[in-house]
Amino acid sequence: MADVTQGPEVPQTLEGYYILHDVYNVDWPRWRALDAKTRGDIAASSAHWLTEMAGVEAGDSALYSVLTQKGDLMFLHYRETPEELNRVELSLRQTRLYDFLRPAWSYFSVIELSMYELTAIARKKLIDQGIRPGSDVYDSAFEVEIEKQKVRVRTRLFRKIPEGRFICFYPMNKRRGEQVNWYALSIEQRREMMRNHGRIGHKYAETITQIIGGSVGLDDWEWGVSLHGDDALTFKKLIYEMRFDPASALFAEFGPFYIGIHVPPGGLPELLSGRLPSSPGRETQ
Repeated sequence: MADVTQGPEVPQTLEGYYILHDVYNVDWPRWRALDAKTRGDIAASSAHWLTEMAGVEAGDSALYSVLTQKGDLMFLHYRETPEELNRVELSLRQTRLYDFLRPAWSYFSVIELSMYELTAIARKKLIDQGIRPGSDVYDSAFEVEIEKQKVRVRTRLFRKIPEGRFICFYPMNKRRGEQVNWYALSIEQRREMMRNHGRIGHKYAETITQIIGGSVGLDDWEWGVSLHGDDALTFKKLIYEMRFDPASALFAEFGPFYIGIHVPPGGLPELLSGRLPSSPGRETQ
């Protein structure tokens, strides 16, 4: 265990785009009470709005049809700043469609990469070169290698929303109770657990893209996890396997799960008419 008089070492993180998961219910009785032309006009203008949101140079937007009664529509937005995300929220409120939406849930986070993995890669590279920890040469070379790793992962921090027919989103915490406390572990213990945890995720790398959103101090949970893939069953298999890993079995607490089916902007009118568009997944942008 860590020396509590000094406190455990806090892991460093890299941040990218800010993320907003925005879930709504449609007021279907009021929507159906409109005449067909008015519904068509609103749906078309809403599709145009979503196309504009997805067409930004820095960031991205996407829409998902939510399974279960937790919601009807999930808007997912990536932007460079909180202010830009707020502008997206405000612009939706100015659309005619918003009059028929009821807020169901939302979550705010920022794309995060922990330095656990980058530090391990940098250390291994230097050791493989015969440069041993503890020397001045190592410390200098380590800083150089870390900067290289930061450049390498930039495309993971500032990226488009992953393609995939389905999304699985859930918030989570690390436990800090009486019996186990993630934050009281040493950085070595945490690093080793997260490396082992990551090995499970790597097994699914060809079928699932995972986006980690850090939300400590930003929302009610500590992280928001988005999984993107073309087969919803792989979400179940991945998460079930991870439940047996100590990082989850001992220390993880999970919030509600939201499963959505991607709807391209042009498919919004069809969705609002009660039919799920047959898009195979995210459109290339």
